[in-house]
Amino acid sequence: MKALVLVGVLLCASSVVMAQVDAKAVSDDLQKVADLKADSLPWKLKASLGAGLTQVSLNNWAGGGQNNITIRGLVLASADYANGLFSWDNDLDLGYGVNKQGSQEFRKTDDRIIITSKASIKQNDQLRYTAFVDFRTQIAVGYNFDKQNADSSNFLKISNLFAPAYLTGALGAEWTPAPQLRVMASPLSSRSILVLDDELAAIGAFGVLPGENVKTDIGGLINATLDWTFVENVQWKSRLNTFCRYDAPDLWIVTLENAFLLKVNSFLNVGLLTDVFYDDRVPVVRDDGTTGPATQVRNQIVINFVYNLSNH
Repeated sequence: MKALVLVGVLLCASSVVMAQVDAKAVSDDLQKVADLKADSLPWKLKASLGAGLTQVSLNNWAGGGQNNITIRGLVLASADYANGLFSWDNDLDLGYGVNKQGSQEFRKTDDRIIITSKASIKQNDQLRYTAFVDFRTQIAVGYNFDKQNADSSNFLKISNLFAPAYLTGALGAEWTPAPQLRVMASPLSSRSILVLDDELAAIGAFGVLPGENVKTDIGGLINATLDWTFVENVQWKSRLNTFCRYDAPDLWIVTLENAFLLKVNSFLNVGLLTDVFYDDRVPVVRDDGTTGPATQVRNQIVINFVYNLSNH
């Protein structure tokens, strides 16, 4: 009798274990089907919607300071197509942020529209022949809050929507030495500066001739992108764009966007962002009070609430 009970217990235990094994196998098979379905999609669509808020409120605070509020919004979207040897990658980057200190009005801290499109034909696993387009501008009017207009009626306007806007086009080759890194070189590229605000165009802002709205240069281009998760939940994303005018080969225009992102969970991340820009034809008010070309740097620490959408 005891032997029969023992056999029954062993059979029940075996059935439970086998059921767990079968469930695991079914789960793995379903995941493989999902992965295969995602890989077979010609179009892969993805979007990330982010928002951040920082507030400091002081009341009888002996250490001093001012009330402060910062609001920031972010949209990152991509639409990528792949079929055989041909691929087409499209990216949209929208960012806008404002800050208010004390009794002053809201002033923007981040403002960008970046659209990139890249069509490629695969030569081998590391090399692709590529056509590339990059368009950049901003959303709202920008002011120099250290200066006022000649009539002292308002702060000095220094930028606006499509003033400036930068349009870069290139034909070249892209090298992928590692899955995280892509480098593109183009001996034939163009870069156009658009200033569609007549007030800014009249003074020759951003390197256009006074009274004109567009200036185009021909030159060479080297771009690189890095997307590397080097430790768990920590991602390093970097995008470097460089352009050399053939009429001034010793002067390079450089744009660098660098981000270290710490993923807290699926809805929250913390980022350390650094933007660097240099163009010898764009004068700025330097820290020492003089005006002229200079390396422009912006650093930000942001906490974002993120919502992700995708079809894969």
